Amino acid sequence: MYQNQESSTIYKPVFIPKERYADKQKLSSLIANYQDKSILDLFSAQKKELIKIRNPTKRLTGAEIEKLYSEWSNGKDPDLEGNWIYYPWSQRLIHIVDENEFVELRTSRNQYKITPAEQENLSKRKIGIIGLSVGHAVAVSIATERTCGTLKLADFDTIELSNLNRIKTGIHNIGVNKCIVTAREIAEIDPFLVIECFTEGINKENMAGFMLDGGKLDILIDECDDLSIKIACRSMASGYHIPVLMETSDRGMLDVERYDLESDRPVFHGLLKGIPLEKFDHISDEDRLPLVLKIVNAVNGSKRGKVSLVEIGQTISTWPQLASAVTLGAGVVTDVCRRILLDQFQESGRYYVDIEDIVGNRLTKKEPSRRINPHEPFDVNEAILLADSLPYINDEYKADDALISKIVEAACQAPSTGNDQPWKWLYRNSRLHLFHDRHRSYSFGDFHNIASNISFGASYENLLLKSYENGLSAKAELFPLGNESILIAAIDFYNTAREDTEPVYSPESVNAIFERSTNRNPSIPAVIAEADYLALKHAAESVEGASFHYISDRQQIMAIGEIIGECDRVRLLNENGHKDFVEREMKWSPEEAEESKDGIDIRTLGLDNAQMAAMSIIRDEEITRSLKNINGGRALIDVAKKTVSTASAIGIITLPKYSYKDFFLGGMSMQRLWLKAEELQFAIHPLISPFYLFPRVVNSNGEGLDEVEAANIRDARRKFRALVPLDENIAEVFLFKIAQAEKPEIKSFRLPLDETLFIVNLEK
Repeated sequence: MYQNQESSTIYKPVFIPKERYADKQKLSSLIANYQDKSILDLFSAQKKELIKIRNPTKRLTGAEIEKLYSEWSNGKDPDLEGNWIYYPWSQRLIHIVDENEFVELRTSRNQYKITPAEQENLSKRKIGIIGLSVGHAVAVSIATERTCGTLKLADFDTIELSNLNRIKTGIHNIGVNKCIVTAREIAEIDPFLVIECFTEGINKENMAGFMLDGGKLDILIDECDDLSIKIACRSMASGYHIPVLMETSDRGMLDVERYDLESDRPVFHGLLKGIPLEKFDHISDEDRLPLVLKIVNAVNGSKRGKVSLVEIGQTISTWPQLASAVTLGAGVVTDVCRRILLDQFQESGRYYVDIEDIVGNRLTKKEPSRRINPHEPFDVNEAILLADSLPYINDEYKADDALISKIVEAACQAPSTGNDQPWKWLYRNSRLHLFHDRHRSYSFGDFHNIASNISFGASYENLLLKSYENGLSAKAELFPLGNESILIAAIDFYNTAREDTEPVYSPESVNAIFERSTNRNPSIPAVIAEADYLALKHAAESVEGASFHYISDRQQIMAIGEIIGECDRVRLLNENGHKDFVEREMKWSPEEAEESKDGIDIRTLGLDNAQMAAMSIIRDEEITRSLKNINGGRALIDVAKKTVSTASAIGIITLPKYSYKDFFLGGMSMQRLWLKAEELQFAIHPLISPFYLFPRVVNSNGEGLDEVEAANIRDARRKFRALVPLDENIAEVFLFKIAQAEKPEIKSFRLPLDETLFIVNLEK
């Protein structure tokens, strides 16, 4: 049987007029009309229950109750007393007592938590509820307790199967409007409550009618999803002095806004201060999440709630709600409504009834493991011993300390992974020594010292340029004590260029050293002219063995973006990768960045509001662990795809061998290209996670990754090589986006020079 349109909108029971059962004959005729319906005569049972509750001092036996009922019914026909009510949607004809007796009986067990006088007061009150998912439980709870006499319900949506995890109704109601379903359930509990349904939902045209028609609401309960309606209904409620309640079903969070007592109270407790309210009329998807997080103050949300927020639009379609939380929230809202209406509670505020906290696991929790840095902080005395172990061959020139400081300052402007600045410099006996500060660089990202060696090459390129600008030539011996030593290079300076010194490429690039930066600002995919492309290629390949690969096909760019995003996801959900990112690499406030002088200021990431909000959530180790367990975090893939979608091209730099020296030379190639791009006013945005993760599966059988992570990276590697056919066991140095963008206003800090350069000029 299918419900027709009319029957699916009926929610009010039909009270049979008294004249239709004024005598036995009329009653018989009435009953005959409903012979094919369910007929339930509950009158006598209810009347006998009344007799029992009206005699609380006596424990009446069944026989005594029957005797008193017989005395009452003497000379009466019980079938003609009370009310006959028909419920069209369930096709039931029910015989019950009159309204006063019904209410007395139904609320008898409220006493004296609610006194009869208070119950009478409440019966004259009106409550409106917008949103009937959570609102369904709230409405039924309010009606069951009889906290009001009139309920207005508003929701345009219909019941779906996915709603039945928290809405107590049957599958036969799928497709029926939520207001109708709720109103019918209430009518079956108490047919005398006044219910009004706004099945079109609430909009700015009918909002005033919802709040005012038939008498002003005493309380408005907001459980809707529409941010613009949330703001608008509070603005209107404030004007009409109507208090607003909202329950979120996460940590039992309840908002109480007493506009009846504070008409000038800012909406949502002032959490949206500074945001024009008209902004909420047309909210973009990008802005929605950060505004929701601002309203609910997401930092106080439950762990599972935060996980769900990150996954909305990825692995789930909407905000989850559990029946237990919804039921709890309904009870809390009902309790607070009653006390507001009875003037027993006069405050505004945000409150938490957090069951996990109240009924929590008090056992001592195991402290999370911490990655121990195996390297001691840089020891300048050890560095001196290593430097002095080298034979000295340069007696031609001794640069003064001020000039060395100027050169090293330029060298330290080179990029480094996470801006960790892994270099230390020792100037001793006219030779400059570059050391690897392994304590600073120890991280998940610096696998096999790849990232550090690239940074050393970039810093050396800066050194060559700055030395040349000051009339010096330089010659470096790379890894003079072998790869295992922290001594990376021993650099000698000369007055004039010698054939065996390092050649200086593009001396004018020295002017871009202090201008160069990672540019993550919003960009445009401007077409790169052939001459500019050749200039970039020439710069990268001016280092012997270096190759520059350039990808401008949009489909290939987006495919590479997905690979980058998957690598970002693996890295961030990996326990050690996450710890490095959160605790070591990112600086979450300007003050933190200013104090440390290293790491990445979060403001430089170029994230939009929604991405910034999601980033604040996934800082939490427990949340990322949960995301990993559900194979979540795929919003990171969307971030990467959005990033590359505005690229002019994706660039790649490689060298022939997977070796310390080739990564060092690759760093030089990277820096030459980057400085040239700066001169040509192109924005460079490194997208390096694939090149820092691929070696783990290509060269070390998935070291540092679990089986799932390793499988994901192998799959990403396979897809990458299908797009960019590179040989195995080469040095994959630099993967980056090139585009046009405004220069960043905020640049990464550098450590003070006195923490990086040590000048110890003791003659032998």
